[in-house]
Amino acid sequence: MESDQVQDSMPDSRDAALDTGVLNTLKAGWSSVDFTPAEPAPLAGYTHWSDRMSIRVRDPLMVRALALQQEGEGVLVVAWDLLMVTEELFQGLKSRLADTGFHLIAHATHTHSSIGGFWDSWLARRFLGQYRPWAMGHLLDAAERAARDALASMAPAVASAGSAMLPGLNGNRRDPGGPKDEELTVLRLHRDDDDALLVSYSAHPVIVAERDHHAISADFPGEVVRLLQRDFAFAMYVQGSLGGVDVLFPDDKALSADRNLELMAGPVASGAASLARSCAPAGGGLRWADEEWQPASPDSRAFFDDEGFKIQDRPMRAIADFLLRDVPRRARVCGFRLGSFALLGFQADLGVGIGLGGKAHARTLGVQYPVMASQVNGYIGYLHLRDEYRMAPTVEPHLGMAHYENAMNFFGRDTGDRALAAARAVLDRTV
Repeated sequence: MESDQVQDSMPDSRDAALDTGVLNTLKAGWSSVDFTPAEPAPLAGYTHWSDRMSIRVRDPLMVRALALQQEGEGVLVVAWDLLMVTEELFQGLKSRLADTGFHLIAHATHTHSSIGGFWDSWLARRFLGQYRPWAMGHLLDAAERAARDALASMAPAVASAGSAMLPGLNGNRRDPGGPKDEELTVLRLHRDDDDALLVSYSAHPVIVAERDHHAISADFPGEVVRLLQRDFAFAMYVQGSLGGVDVLFPDDKALSADRNLELMAGPVASGAASLARSCAPAGGGLRWADEEWQPASPDSRAFFDDEGFKIQDRPMRAIADFLLRDVPRRARVCGFRLGSFALLGFQADLGVGIGLGGKAHARTLGVQYPVMASQVNGYIGYLHLRDEYRMAPTVEPHLGMAHYENAMNFFGRDTGDRALAAARAVLDRTV
């Protein structure tokens, strides 16, 4: 997408966001830091017995921070161009920023072409690469710097939000007839001399990893941000539901990663820019809530309940107990509401059914523009609603992908329903 395509949808004046709103006590600040490694690094996102090492940098890896504060309540959203946020990464950043008094949403955009090596466990080494002692400190240093710079830059701001359906860019990879979330959501923050956008859409960032397997890249979320920052001071991408969600990936082996990224990121960026022009004042105050609980024992099974493989249950549970011994038994949902906008974070590849359920409940409470984000504040696997494990897809390649996502549900098939109940409770407490 050329730059003039984004420019055409820009507001005539940055003062447009102030026309129907009155500047209140909301303050916002933002910053970004490059954490691209200087040397080849293991890449995360695929199972390999030997490390998938980077051989080139297609585009830089960034960590972005957005700080919001109103009437004593403060929230920091920190988003790495990274596959996932581990418990250690979340707790490390939370500890470093404890003095700020701000609530933390530590998020990964889930690119499968970013660095790994930051989780020291047998299971993690299969899809993150061998542990590198430098990696954790590298990620934390960059994120802390971005967060503190965002806090230092806070200034009075006006929030507005909007959403629109953007079809044709994702699908259901578990079930060809299953639910999809094609909603693009934007939170715009207008200050006197600049604007920031938080953009969310649901799709799996595997384009570069599939077409340029050894390249470092932020994938399409990074490309969306790059396009938007031609006209906005700052942009941040927050990944939506990932469980059962694919990405625009034409069946053309000759198609380059660059062209595929253009086909995916271009419509998202231009759609977000258009929404930024027309979105309505968010209103309301900034409110935070969270829920934490201990999940059930490890229970990771590939097969559906109606496939008749009950004999496999006991050995699968024993294997899961061994493989997941280093995964913390902590489950949480957290988030904030800012008038008509809300952002809730789940420590999972969030199933699309749960994401849609959370959005539906938010709208009953008057939250017109809710975002349900994957990969927030830790990781406990893929989460789907209990009923989705009783319906075996019959169409390949969906069956293979569904079996994979089933096996990646670490703590049993009721975890997703518990997460949705927690999300509803969090939303209820922000009213």
